[in-house]
Amino acid sequence: MPPAPLHYSPFDDAIFEDPYPIYKRLRSESPVHYVSEFDCWALSTFEDVWDACQSPDLYTAEQGTTAGHLLQKVLEVFPALDMMDPPRHTAHRALVSQRFGPGFVRQFEDDFRKIVRDRLDTVRDVGRFDVIQDLGSHLSAGAVCRILDFPASDTEMLRGWVDAVFHREPGELGITQAGLDGFANLDAYCLDLIKARRANGDVRDDVLGRYLAAELDDATGAPQSGAFMSDDKVASLMKELIVAGTETLPKMLGATLHRLWENPLPRREVLGDSARMLDAFMETIRFDMPTQFMARVARCDTDIRGQKIRAGQPILLLYTSASRDEAEFPDADRWNIDRKAPRTVGFGHGTHACLGRHVARLEARVALEEILGAMPEYEVDLGASTRLYTEYVQGFASLPIDFEPY
Repeated sequence: MPPAPLHYSPFDDAIFEDPYPIYKRLRSESPVHYVSEFDCWALSTFEDVWDACQSPDLYTAEQGTTAGHLLQKVLEVFPALDMMDPPRHTAHRALVSQRFGPGFVRQFEDDFRKIVRDRLDTVRDVGRFDVIQDLGSHLSAGAVCRILDFPASDTEMLRGWVDAVFHREPGELGITQAGLDGFANLDAYCLDLIKARRANGDVRDDVLGRYLAAELDDATGAPQSGAFMSDDKVASLMKELIVAGTETLPKMLGATLHRLWENPLPRREVLGDSARMLDAFMETIRFDMPTQFMARVARCDTDIRGQKIRAGQPILLLYTSASRDEAEFPDADRWNIDRKAPRTVGFGHGTHACLGRHVARLEARVALEEILGAMPEYEVDLGASTRLYTEYVQGFASLPIDFEPY
């Protein structure tokens, strides 16, 4: 019996339930796939996604990067590093990149470890906890507050607003009103911080302080005396960092513990070995990549594998498909902590490579050290887990594990 005709949309039920069979067919049958519903194209192979990530001359991010911007068109483009092209992107990123470098973030290790230990202390006598809800989301939101120099008391509030951004209602496509409200609350929060700093003459050399002090031409990013950013723009840039820093780490931590539970030999190998824990984390980012796609728009008419792309058409970069491409990763559908792939798109690539990748690696290492040190024989209650299914991000929303109380 011949296979059903190949159909892909980021909103298909099949993509929410299990995207990998569709992605495999796309790579094999239609690696540059036209999605007529949205007059856009989907790139599914590693090489095509890799090349597109490093080709801002061909594909622009400035018209938006998500389904809400380019497919549903319910989100307006707002100031964000992810939605800037060089040279604007280069200049704005350079303002704050040092605050996310490995040398700088190393100082927060003790803070991150305290967050993890405090969370584990609340459940150590219980013998059960939820990796995502009880620990991962608290760690990522707490880390955001440390890195951005926000009040630690705001952690839970920020966590709730970011959760709302990714909330989806059954039967509704894409971002919901709750998600739009979450964005609005984050904007208002950042604006309040900005106003308070200005009113109090509070000058700091942190991320917010660097944005407030910058004098850049808005169109080019070139230095321009007196050209300070508006409060709204700075608030938007900060909002992006909050959302990006809070959302994906919990899912990848949960997925790593899930894969280690499924694979007893690697699980034994990583105990007491921080480097091997990071090997497991990095392979899980490839294997269980949470970000389904990011989008660009073609700047000009171009050709990819014989397909004619028109200027102005959106291009979906299917990161999750690229991460399972057999042409780049031998035995790609097997989780293998010895893989140590030289090229991945787990933290993006090229112009928009993840600014917070060193923060994420530190969070993951600390969390895995503490969890595996305290409960090396944990068991995952997969039947009680829940998953987030969206067109943009997928992964565990809840992952309970059982362990011997200590």
